[in-house]
Amino acid sequence: MDNISQSNEQAKKPKWYTMFFSFFYIGLVTIGGGLAMLPIMEEEFVSKRKFLTKDEIIDIFALAQSIPGVIAVNSSLLTGFKVAGIFGGIVAGIGVMAPSFIIILMIAPIFERFQDTEYVHKAFLGIRGAIAGLILLSAFGMGKQVMKDKFTVILFVLSFILVVFLNFNVIYALLLSALIGWLYYLFNKYVIKKNK
Repeated sequence: MDNISQSNEQAKKPKWYTMFFSFFYIGLVTIGGGLAMLPIMEEEFVSKRKFLTKDEIIDIFALAQSIPGVIAVNSSLLTGFKVAGIFGGIVAGIGVMAPSFIIILMIAPIFERFQDTEYVHKAFLGIRGAIAGLILLSAFGMGKQVMKDKFTVILFVLSFILVVFLNFNVIYALLLSALIGWLYYLFNKYVIKKNK
């Protein structure tokens, strides 16, 4: 029985080429960088393939934004590693970068001729609007998933005020939020539970 359950688990485990082609598709259809990837990644890995939960996707994105590097590459590496191990992470990273690399090689020789035309400017104007919509959708989806209690709502409002109105550095806001979250956890664990 153990051998059968192990073989079933191995059959269910995603192969490296699944990660490559999934992220190749994501890299191909995502315009606007890492934040615009979130709804597509959620659709691909949570809704369609059931490889991850919504909470896991949000944790991956939070970590991808907290470490140095491009969000799109960081999130692909972390997702690939989480779903299919080290090699899965490597091929996921290659997969998400490959479409951009191929497209740049194709259009670079002719782009200079067309970049200043009115049609190209209007097309990019439309693309920017779509990107803003995707980022807003990502923020809304993450907000619904993350803000489940008063503490996270207060932390969100505090971070928003610090970054938007007081020009507080985003990195310091993340570090401060992490510290406050850790202190809140310790307070709940050692003070509130002991009093109960």
